[in-house]
Amino acid sequence: MRIPIEWLKDFVQVDLTPEQLAERLTMAGLEVEEVLETPQGAVLSMYLTPNRGDCLSVFGVAREVYALLGESARPTTLFHRLNAQVLNPPGAEPLETAQHVRVEIRDPDLCPRYAARVIRDITPAPSPATVQNRLLAAGMRPINNIVDATNYVMLELGQPLHAFDLQTLKDRTVVVRRAKPQEQITTLDGQTHTLAPSMLMICDAERPVAVAGIMGGAETEVTDNTRHILMESAHFSPLSVRATARQLGLRTESSYRFERYVDPNLVIVAQHRVCELLEQWTGVAAAAGAIDVYPHPIAPRVLTVRLARAERLLGFGIDADEAHAALERLNLRPEPIAGGFRVQVPLYRADLQREEDLVEELGRILGYERIPAIPPQGFTTQGKDSPEGAFAERVRTVLLSAGLQEIVGHTLEAPSPLQSGGEGVSEWMYQPVSLQNPMSDELSMLRHSLMSSLIRAADHNRRRNRRDLHLFEMGRVFAQDEEGRFHEWTHLGLLMTGALHAPHWSGKPPQTDFYALKGVVEHLLSELGIQARFIDAAGRDHRLHPTRSAYVHDAHQQRLGVLGELHPELQQRYEFRQRVYLAEFGLTTLLHAAAHRVQYRPLPAFPPVLRDIAIVAAQSTPFAALEATIREAGGAVLESVRLFDRYTGAPVPEGFHSLAFALVFRDPNRTLTDEEVNAQVEAIFEALERNHQATRRG
Repeated sequence: MRIPIEWLKDFVQVDLTPEQLAERLTMAGLEVEEVLETPQGAVLSMYLTPNRGDCLSVFGVAREVYALLGESARPTTLFHRLNAQVLNPPGAEPLETAQHVRVEIRDPDLCPRYAARVIRDITPAPSPATVQNRLLAAGMRPINNIVDATNYVMLELGQPLHAFDLQTLKDRTVVVRRAKPQEQITTLDGQTHTLAPSMLMICDAERPVAVAGIMGGAETEVTDNTRHILMESAHFSPLSVRATARQLGLRTESSYRFERYVDPNLVIVAQHRVCELLEQWTGVAAAAGAIDVYPHPIAPRVLTVRLARAERLLGFGIDADEAHAALERLNLRPEPIAGGFRVQVPLYRADLQREEDLVEELGRILGYERIPAIPPQGFTTQGKDSPEGAFAERVRTVLLSAGLQEIVGHTLEAPSPLQSGGEGVSEWMYQPVSLQNPMSDELSMLRHSLMSSLIRAADHNRRRNRRDLHLFEMGRVFAQDEEGRFHEWTHLGLLMTGALHAPHWSGKPPQTDFYALKGVVEHLLSELGIQARFIDAAGRDHRLHPTRSAYVHDAHQQRLGVLGELHPELQQRYEFRQRVYLAEFGLTTLLHAAAHRVQYRPLPAFPPVLRDIAIVAAQSTPFAALEATIREAGGAVLESVRLFDRYTGAPVPEGFHSLAFALVFRDPNRTLTDEEVNAQVEAIFEALERNHQATRRG
């Protein structure tokens, strides 16, 4: 929001410099990001939180300046006049206007109030230079006096308005209703939209002529040939405007304000103001009267604030007179009661819902700097991390030491084929969660899996030519079960792609492959005291390569997670030029499977006996099955098994490969003899041939 200082002075005269004024507003919770120097003078560039829609106007900021500075702000006659109208809006009688237009509201839940005035025999022309300069300073482009008047009043008071060419409205009728199925409208930006029944439209007797609160239609826009206009001023449901703007992909200054709530009392105030300005600029007065359809007037809230409560929350004493003055300047019309005040909240302050909100207002206006700096008092107990937090730190330490980098992704995302994959983790059997009223399509889903979050990070880095990535994330994922109940869990996700390490003079670094990721997973699970078993996923996770993926189990056959290469179709979709490898685990599942006590063994006192064996086995036989057979046949004295060579080609038959294993035998109580070790080796060969038809290679 841009507030030209010169425009602000129409309402309040201050002796502060723009920088001093910016500091005062920022300290009161209205952040001024910077003071801009423009050809039209100094401009306050402000960031406003969504709950302060009442400050999306020059007049709204002027009210805040007056509340902060009091009479030293020197409010002008225009300020007092408009302020009185907002608090006690003037009535409206149809009079002559009823002869020119008819208004009907069919959906008052989405449009509680709609007002119309008619201006006849007006000629579009350039606006006065002062008006054009103010619009430019506020960031808007001047068009003509009619359109500029609507934009000027929107920026001045915060109430969006729209001018229709009255001659283009069928039967000179305005009907506010939901769209009919498959109705269409071409908006002022030239885009044609197909409408849904949930969308609120401004229609004439036959068709939609504007998207309510967002943008007008091209067929009824003001042109150089326009001579009679209907001036619209209305109040729309914030939820309706937000949902329609998102669905149609339309974001305008009007929708920005309606989404944050606009004071319904401004409808008539802004209507009179825009007609007043047009009469000043053109000499053409509006037809007498205004049609104001307001079937269920909205009453202001009544709240109370106790000074004792305010002092307890703020930490400093408050005099009753200064509290009364502050509340008065905030247009809260305070009425003294025992120990405090009863106030009437103006409709534009939708953010004031309870007593604590009023206490915050007193703190803002009286000055947060009055809050004393007092060290915390009382007794505390020695704290420690939760078991889940301690385990997460344990996992983090292992992965960081393995060379991976931790990231933190957003829990909201767009719909993605990476959100769920089937049977990898039990939570994935539930459905992803869609937001009912998302801010945008890109933030419309709660993430169901960390794989989508990691791929977004990898894609972001790819676009910036960073291709060697070794990432992990621990974060929350969300799902909905068949009965509609919502669940959330903490997951661990890993992503590896590109070179395994930085380039070195000794040679080109190897590229990440399936076994590199598998090695990291094995290292992690080993450090957690989990004996990992890898089971072929056989294409059961549609996100991963059908032949390069595996489920991870523990020694009790409990499924811990899944790992594998990104599916080629998804790799092409995300434009990765290299293979990407992913893994995901349920962190709570890992916690329950992990060993939480470290057991030590004394260093061996007797020497090992080393043996190398080579076999020829079918390539279809899983390595895990061969290793399990070797360990079982090797008995208690087989200390370790390591695959150190694999060979294919002549004389090994096609479909087979030669595998060489390094075996270490040791007895903790005595030295093994060659005869004992040779017997165990023979037992291993026999078991491999019996179970897997694997033959000894000479």
